[in-house]
Amino acid sequence: MSRPKIMGIGELVWDMLPGGRQLGGAPVNFAYWCGRLGAEGYPVSAVGGDDLGREAFDRLAGTGLDLGYVQRNALPTGRVNVTLSGNGIPGYDIVEGVAWDALEADARTLELAAQADAVCWGSLAQRSEASRRAIAAILGATRPESLKVFDINIRQHWYSREIVTASLRQADVLKLNEDELPLVASLFRIGKSGAEAIAELIRTFSLRYVIYTAGADYSEIHSAEGLLSRIPTPQVEVADTVGAGDSFTAAFITSLLQGDPVAICHRKAVETAAEVCTVHGAIPRPQ
Repeated sequence: MSRPKIMGIGELVWDMLPGGRQLGGAPVNFAYWCGRLGAEGYPVSAVGGDDLGREAFDRLAGTGLDLGYVQRNALPTGRVNVTLSGNGIPGYDIVEGVAWDALEADARTLELAAQADAVCWGSLAQRSEASRRAIAAILGATRPESLKVFDINIRQHWYSREIVTASLRQADVLKLNEDELPLVASLFRIGKSGAEAIAELIRTFSLRYVIYTAGADYSEIHSAEGLLSRIPTPQVEVADTVGAGDSFTAAFITSLLQGDPVAICHRKAVETAAEVCTVHGAIPRPQ
C-alpha cells in the first residue's frame, strides 16, 4: 500500500516561547506528524533569506519532510511571540508582513496538489490577499476525491466571515475547538450550541466530518449521522499544548486515509495529541 500524500498549506513560524524558540506553524506541525505516522507529509509555506529562515531549513532537514515546497522570498521569516498561562495554554502575538504572507501557487506546488490525497489549511494563512489567492489556487488544483481539511485555527483577529465561508465550502472535514465553535456559530448566526451547532454546520456546508476538541475534557467526531465517537482526554503531565491540535488532526486524517475505522482514527488522534502535550513545542528537537 502506497503512503498517502498529504499537504499542510500556510504559515511557517518560530514560536518564541518563554523557554526558547520552537519551530512550528499549524501546517508544518500537521505535515510533520503526518510523516511521523506513515504518510508523505509536505509542508507548503515560505521563509525569508534571514538567519531564522536558514535555521528553519536546518531544523526541518532532520525530520524527513520534503522541503521542496517551502519557498524563499525577501520578507522576514515568520515569528509568533507565545506566552503561556499557568496551565500551559498558549497565547499568541503573530508578527505581520512575513514570508508566508507572500505564499505563491507555483507550478511545482500545483503539480503536487494534483497528486495529493489530502490537503489541510486554516484561516490564519489567508490573512493576506496574496496567500489567500495562492491557497485557493492550490485547492483548485486538487482532485475531486482528495480530502480537503479545514483546520480553522482562529488566531487573534485574523479571520473573517468571508474567509471562513469560502473555506467551509471547499472543505470535507472541519477541525475546531471549544473556543472556535461558538465563534463560528456566531459568524453564521447559528442560535445553537454544542452538538446542535456542529450538526447545523455539517448540514449547511455538506461536511463529511467535524473534529471537535474540548481541551483537557474530551474530543468528538461528528458526521451527518450524528456523534460517531467521543473520547475523554488522557491525563498527562503537560509541558505545553502548542501543536497538540495539529498533531490530532494529522493522526486522524492519516489514519483515515490508511483505511482505519473512524473510532480507531479518533483513538490514534487522542494518543498522538497527548504525547505532544508532554514535550515543549510541536516538533521535537533531534536527539
